Amino acid sequence: MTILVALVAIPFSAAAGSAVYAAQKAQSTRELAENRPATATLLADGPPVSVGGRSGEVGSPMPTDAMWFGRDGVRHFGRVNANAGTHRRDVVPIWVDSSGTVVAPPTSSAGAVVNSAAAAVGLYFVTCLALAVAYGISVFALNRYRAGKWQQEWYAELAKKAHS
Repeated sequence: MTILVALVAIPFSAAAGSAVYAAQKAQSTRELAENRPATATLLADGPPVSVGGRSGEVGSPMPTDAMWFGRDGVRHFGRVNANAGTHRRDVVPIWVDSSGTVVAPPTSSAGAVVNSAAAAVGLYFVTCLALAVAYGISVFALNRYRAGKWQQEWYAELAKKAHS
């Protein structure tokens, strides 16, 4: 029964992944229509280059003062994420909304695919995990029940031998 339910869960997980893909694709389309790429000129040096650990990874981007122009040509000032090692007057790519405010980059098509696949696999994993837990609890409960019945029969048998 557990295996049958796990097999039936496959198309439901795939449908959930498909729904996530459709929603994220629509979000991506909406974000691309509302937001535009722009370039920001740094007004200060970005974070210093620092190598962390044995992996040799360079630090993550940090907010840095910058200036950019909105769609309407108005100059904006604020903080944008700059990679380690960037310098004053370097140009970094950003995304801005209609008012010129910096926003996160839109969801890419590849990101939508990855997110939908992760949702489908994650849902299937959680379903199988729940089934495994339910199966384990059922086996434990049935074993306890059978052990109790066996114990009762054993006591009954001992009582018969004690009276004879």
